Amino acid sequence: MAKLGEIKLKQIQQLNTADSPLLIRKHKELLNWMMRTFQIDTYGLTWAQFFKGVGIGGLAVWLLMR
Repeated sequence: MAKLGEIKLKQIQQLNTADSPLLIRKHKELLNWMMRTFQIDTYGLTWAQFFKGVGIGGLAVWLLMR
């Protein structure tokens, strides 16, 4: 049982941003923010990005075909 004031936090793996070019570093910082905010790991993040791509791709096809 946790004592008063003791908090169990989930360890979330972060992407390494050291020695990366500016654009890649900003992209990794955004991905790290998403992993911390939604408390998902890299596997869950991969699936979230996949479904985001399917949604945006489907929207683009729908807009181009109408």
